[in-house]
Amino acid sequence: MTAKMKLRSQLHLLTGFTAGFVLAFVLLLYVYDVSRLTPCWSSTSTRSTATMAAIEDEPARYPRILCMVLTCPENVQSLASSVYETWGRRCSRLIFASSEDYAPLGVVKVVEPAGGGYEHLWNKTREGFRHVWEHYAGDYDWFLKADDDTYVVMENLQHLLSGFDPDTPVLFGYKMSRYNVSYMSGGASYILSREALHRFATQAYESEVICPQPKKMGIEDFYMGICLQNVGVHFVDSTQNLDGDTKPKFMPLDLESYMSDANYTIPDWLRLMSLSRVETGLGCCSNYSVAFHYASRERMFLYEFLIYHLKVFDPKQISESRHRSRLTVADLARRFPLEDNSNIRDLLQMSEKPDNF
Repeated sequence: MTAKMKLRSQLHLLTGFTAGFVLAFVLLLYVYDVSRLTPCWSSTSTRSTATMAAIEDEPARYPRILCMVLTCPENVQSLASSVYETWGRRCSRLIFASSEDYAPLGVVKVVEPAGGGYEHLWNKTREGFRHVWEHYAGDYDWFLKADDDTYVVMENLQHLLSGFDPDTPVLFGYKMSRYNVSYMSGGASYILSREALHRFATQAYESEVICPQPKKMGIEDFYMGICLQNVGVHFVDSTQNLDGDTKPKFMPLDLESYMSDANYTIPDWLRLMSLSRVETGLGCCSNYSVAFHYASRERMFLYEFLIYHLKVFDPKQISESRHRSRLTVADLARRFPLEDNSNIRDLLQMSEKPDNF
């Protein structure tokens, strides 16, 4: 076998090991049933206490992305703080929209406390974008709306957006359809260009003719799709905005639901409403995926570790490591001395042992 063939074999083995390691981590978390906190959404007011996240002096060559994350008072210390400690730090600016201010995280009150529940999600989204428009419209290129149980890979999002002009009316996301109306999944997150936000705020927001007004149990993402279609915004499905990559990049479900080949892990409503084919297994999603929904606090930190902290040695490094000087017996004894086995030299005289020993 040639050296090239050996290297290729090692690479295949390493790739399989890595994929298996990541999948095992994710499935292990699922098996132990990490509880999901029910997300709630919030938004109204004109306070400007938002948090500037880590990219304070971000180079101009990167798209400037404002992240608006909908949360509620009962989720601030769990889900919202998890976003703040993980992916939210990579936004150009991070804003939490809620029904109460919370200065330590820069949470902004955009709706009254009585309107902070899930049934008022559409109004909170409207008011959240109104707040963003009034305070930050001229400072950023793109405006991400996400829930507090969504995890976003910001570098992949920046790459997707880099091929588009923020001064054109564009909406990015996971494209769905109901009642013959196209829209982007709210749970998977969606992104408005600067021009799309401008049209929503100046043309759609006040008009009950072209944009649904606040109402209880309003279908937030469906309503937003109606508003933006009626002001001439182009919908860009995530399966179509990277040449050669037709896999979805915004996931309306948790990643575990896509990992099984069994159809029962994908709900019927998603298959019926999705415009793209819903696949399962390791080929379910793009290698440059952007967002995953239903992420508990534990899952957010799991994604953070696997994406940004886990390192894998490549075959070249493994091959080079064979030339490292090996430990001598003396080195081994010094660094890893033998264990004290005085208690097990005579098993019949063991003072402590398991019942079935």
